[in-house]
Amino acid sequence: MLDTTLEVLREGWGWTLLRGAAMTLLISILGMALGIVIGVAGASIKVSGAKALGLMVSAYTTVVRSIPELLIIYLLFFGSVQTASDVAYALGWEEAMTSWFPAIIGILAIGLIAGSYGVEVFRGALGAIPPGQIEAAQAIGMPKRQRLFRIILPQMFWYALPGTNNVWQTALKDTALISLIGLVEIMRAAVLGSAATREPLVLYLMAGGLYLIIGIASQAIFVMAERYYGRGMRGR
Repeated sequence: MLDTTLEVLREGWGWTLLRGAAMTLLISILGMALGIVIGVAGASIKVSGAKALGLMVSAYTTVVRSIPELLIIYLLFFGSVQTASDVAYALGWEEAMTSWFPAIIGILAIGLIAGSYGVEVFRGALGAIPPGQIEAAQAIGMPKRQRLFRIILPQMFWYALPGTNNVWQTALKDTALISLIGLVEIMRAAVLGSAATREPLVLYLMAGGLYLIIGIASQAIFVMAERYYGRGMRGR
């Protein structure tokens, strides 16, 4: 096994996997950022009591969470690839289309999936903020914008961190599905390496190791964030 691993590394597949890991992180981070924006906006709508908009958000979360992630990726990809190709051809961006279109679809898919779960995570976080704090801020004449940035948002993000960690870990693993539309991330790099070297066990173990390293590092970052941003908030 060691000799085989060294041979795979000498052929350059280790660097290919690392480049795939960089793409995995890029898609995960940008997709998760989009998911957080969707989650916060959706949670705010549901909490605000706007019935029509709340029903739309509920329909979105129900549909996205009921459909397999792979089907969402396929719907986004095959539903837009022809239009995107026509636009790229008209503008002379064929090379950019080939290189970046799968990545854009990946970011959108991860964002929509993460956002559907993020809505409930942030709705629960908003509900965990003691109403008395907001009422006290109103009583002393604190402006709405100041209440938002000094009371609501800091506590909402702290209460949401554990749930956001779960959504992030899921989003990280969902990036492996994007390999099926041609994006070279960790899983796609492992598949290509397996075909070229005929050593699938080694390549897939290396891919699993990279996912594990990223997952453990992510977990550590979330734990540190909870400790840092939770100073003075525990016990409330």
